[in-house]
Amino acid sequence: MAMDGDARIEALEHQLMRAWASADGKVMRTLLAKRFRLVLGGDTPVLLDRKSLLEAAGKDWRLERYRFGQRIYAREVDGIGIFAAELQLDGIVAGHEVSGRWWQADIWQRSRLPRRWRLLDRQLARLESDRHFAEAVRSLQLWR
Repeated sequence: MAMDGDARIEALEHQLMRAWASADGKVMRTLLAKRFRLVLGGDTPVLLDRKSLLEAAGKDWRLERYRFGQRIYAREVDGIGIFAAELQLDGIVAGHEVSGRWWQADIWQRSRLPRRWRLLDRQLARLESDRHFAEAVRSLQLWR
């Protein structure tokens, strides 16, 4: 039985988060678009590109646990997938613990050939204040 678009987007989210938690760079590479960007919102916004996140995932940015909240918004429209949810995230970034509640919003794009979904844009914002987090993530940027 085929999944509807909303369930497919949610399944992709779990696949990506499990790959990150298990430091499976191969799976992450297949799920992240070449033009992927991660925007971390807060008092000091920070940007990570695909290369920086792939290099950091499982090493300098370890994801130990994640859990999406009960209210998940997932939708597919004309080859674009939208996902938004509250997220409990436990991990370590550049030696700094980053456990807490987050808001996550993602944009997925389905390619024409091959017909695969790839995450194009992720926006994460902490629901609690943490002034050291931005500096920890900025240290992961490979282009500095």
